[in-house]
Order: sequence, then C-alpha cells, then structure tokens
Amino acid sequence: MSSGRVFCRALVAVAVVSALVHLASAFTGESAAVKVLMDFLLRKDLMTVGDELVGYLMDLCQRYFLFLLIVNPDPLDPIILGITKYVMAILEPVFVLALLSAGMYLIFFSGSPDIRSKIKAWIPGVIAAMVLVMMSPHIMNVLFYLSRTLCSSVVAQWGGDPFKVILPADSSINPISYFMAKFQGLTWYSSEAAAPFLFLALLIIGALFTVIVARYIILSFFVMIFPLTIFLYLFLPTREIGRRIMEQTIVWTFLQVIEATAIVCVATLITVFSAYLAADILVLLQVGGILVLIVVPIAAVFYVRDFLPG
Repeated sequence: MSSGRVFCRALVAVAVVSALVHLASAFTGESAAVKVLMDFLLRKDLMTVGDELVGYLMDLCQRYFLFLLIVNPDPLDPIILGITKYVMAILEPVFVLALLSAGMYLIFFSGSPDIRSKIKAWIPGVIAAMVLVMMSPHIMNVLFYLSRTLCSSVVAQWGGDPFKVILPADSSINPISYFMAKFQGLTWYSSEAAAPFLFLALLIIGALFTVIVARYIILSFFVMIFPLTIFLYLFLPTREIGRRIMEQTIVWTFLQVIEATAIVCVATLITVFSAYLAADILVLLQVGGILVLIVVPIAAVFYVRDFLPG
C-alpha cells in the first residue's frame, strides 16, 4: 500500500471517529462509553497506519538500498546535460573575453616584460580551463565509473547482499520489526507508552533511506554545476570557493565506497557475533549498525576536507 493511501486512510478513520463521537455526545453527552470507543478506534487505527507506514519504508529499503548505493546520476542524461550545457554557455563568453583581453594587451600595449610574460604564461591556462569545462560531463563520467567500480568490488567481497544481514526479511531477527512488535503490544494499554517505539522505527528507517536518496539528489546538483566548479577552482580570485565545491563533489561521489565498506564491516560483525548473542542484544547490535550507516556518510561530508591544493 502506498504512503498516500495510508495517510488517506488515517484521515478518513479520524473523521469517522469524530463523527461517531459527536453523534453519541448529542444523546449521551461525554459519557465514559464514548471516550472508551474513541480511544479504542484511535489506537486500532494508529496500529494499522503505523505498521503499514513502517512496513512500506522498510520494504523500500530492503528492495532498493543497495541499488541506490551503487547507482550514480548520468551526466549525459538529457535533463542533467541540458542544465550543464546552460552553465557552459554562461561561462563561454567569460573565457572568450579573457582571451581577447589578453591578446589585445599583447598586441596594442607595450607593458613591462614581466607583465607580458605573465600574460603569455596565463593564456595556456585559460585555454586548458576552457577545455576542461567543455569536457566536464565526461570527467564526471570517469569519476562515477571509478567510484562505482570500487563500490561494486567492495560489495562483491561479501558474496551477496550484505544489507539483508543488517535489515533481514525474517521479522524475528529484524530490528525494525522488534520495535514494531513492542509498539503493537503496548498500544492496547497506552498509546503514549507505545509512541516512542513507533517514532524510533520511523526515525531509523526514514533516516537510513533519506541518507542514500540525498546522496543521489545532491550529487545530481554537483554534476549540473561541475563546469562552474572547475571555473571557480582554476580562477585565482575564486579558488577557495571552487576548492570547497570540488572537494564536496569528490566526497559525495566516493561516498558510495565509504558506505559500502561500512555495510560490509557491519554485516561481518553481526554475522560473527549473532551465534553468541541473545535476541535483544543482537537487535541492539543491528540498530547500532544501522546508526553507523547513517552517521558515517554525514561524518565524511563534514570532516573529509582540505585534501585539494588551494
């Protein structure tokens, strides 16, 4: 069931319960029976909606997490390439103006030999930068090929899908199913006591899926502005800004290798200790592994920096 249908069902259920309460109140007032009925129906629907929403997100993770980890945006995709070419078109007049200015200075002005020699040495750099900007989609393709190959090689060391060890299909050893079982058991007694387990399940599975989807979206943006990134990095007054953007582009590209390494390490750790740990402790180990998969990419983005020359 899609998330849209789940939310629609919740809204309809709340509307029906509210109508029943108002109808009953017209005859009996705020009686204890009406309150019990409302509480029962809301708890039942909370269980249904919570279970279906978490199940939907967990199914997305189990089906597509590894695929989204390995896949990269296509720099030659018509939409992405169209925006990239638009950025190139903006930069082309800048390069032409720079070359014309340098040529006119060398032809019509008799400056000092030092200035003329610097301009002569600067012209090949401008031409090289212009070529790199024009080739930027293909440069990104090379980076993606290298990163994807390394990521696939790391995952292949496991010999299967290591993510199924961290978030297995078997509900008896699935950490999210463990939280949902606690949630369902407590909902009949106290929705307030059960809500934290639903919140934890949604937070963990939602954050895990968001991290991997965010990488793809942010990387698509960096691909589109890669010509501008090259220009800013090679242009001396803006080199510091360009260096920061270039570093982030490289980090977000190779983030899949870092995440793949983390997945294989966590899956290995869980497999080794699963035979020696009680079920509750194993769940904690799996939850810790999922948190590692969430934290490692964020830490890499914030702390892997200053590796390019300024």
